Amino acid sequence: MLMDESLKRILESKAAYRRELARKPVAEKLRIVEQMAERTRAIRQSRERGKPAARWRGSEK
Repeated sequence: MLMDESLKRILESKAAYRRELARKPVAEKLRIVEQMAERTRAIRQSRERGKPAARWRGSEK
């Protein structure tokens, strides 16, 4: 079934991403958390002003 295959791919991808995060040093994890907090603030502020938030660039590789 297509849905089962799609769900399986999603779950495998999610597990791989978690393993990738687990291998990162603590300093890198903290930097990621800081970026998430900045993004959350930007979204909150844009909602308060009624403007769309700036597009998220995602992780930099």
